[in-house]
Amino acid sequence: VKINGNTALDLAISFKRGVNFISPIITTVRQQIMHNLGQNVMTGHSVWSSPNLVQDGRDMIRESMLEFINSCNYYGRPALQNAIATFQYSVKTVEFLLKNG
Repeated sequence: VKINGNTALDLAISFKRGVNFISPIITTVRQQIMHNLGQNVMTGHSVWSSPNLVQDGRDMIRESMLEFINSCNYYGRPALQNAIATFQYSVKTVEFLLKNG
């Protein structure tokens, strides 16, 4: 969800929030993606024919998380680039964003 062109991570960075604030956002998004995956994909009859079900699910979660973390704001910058460009970051925050995105 974007507010005035900013993602939740952009807003957290712009208000100089660190890992303790950003981590729950990322955790909540990951849980929602897993829930949505369970509701939409895991319940279909074609699931039983997939030998790579677990890996496929992990890949879908990873891709969705990358899309969320790398979502661009109104200016076309993802949260990580925005944090670095505006000097509103700590090394720990940058490492966390890199690790998760």
